[in-house]
Amino acid sequence: MEFGIAHNRKYSRDHLWYQEKEDRLVIGISDFLSSDIGEILRVILPHAETEVDDDQSFFSIWTAEEKFTFPSPFSGEIVEVNGEVEINPELVNDSPYDLGWIIILRPYEVDMENLLDPDEYVDFLAED
Repeated sequence: MEFGIAHNRKYSRDHLWYQEKEDRLVIGISDFLSSDIGEILRVILPHAETEVDDDQSFFSIWTAEEKFTFPSPFSGEIVEVNGEVEINPELVNDSPYDLGWIIILRPYEVDMENLLDPDEYVDFLAED
């Protein structure tokens, strides 16, 4: 399986990427997960200005075989959602690190220590 890794981001063990921009985090799914689960048919987003607690579900992705629900790693406010991926869910497969981003979260507190840098993420994938 071929997939790319963006080097200016952090990764979680549930295959989300996080890119810090000022006091916000842009969040999407990794190219590895996008390649692994196959064609994404639907993306279910919350409303902007929704508050989330850590470990609370904050978006879902549907494929032909499965529904994936992702918990928020941080409590905070969802300040923006990418409505384009609801209309064109294939953007998540085709451009996971660019046009296929999912959510922008303004976390109340950020502890990036639990996230993996790109090299650690590749090592984590090799262990599976």
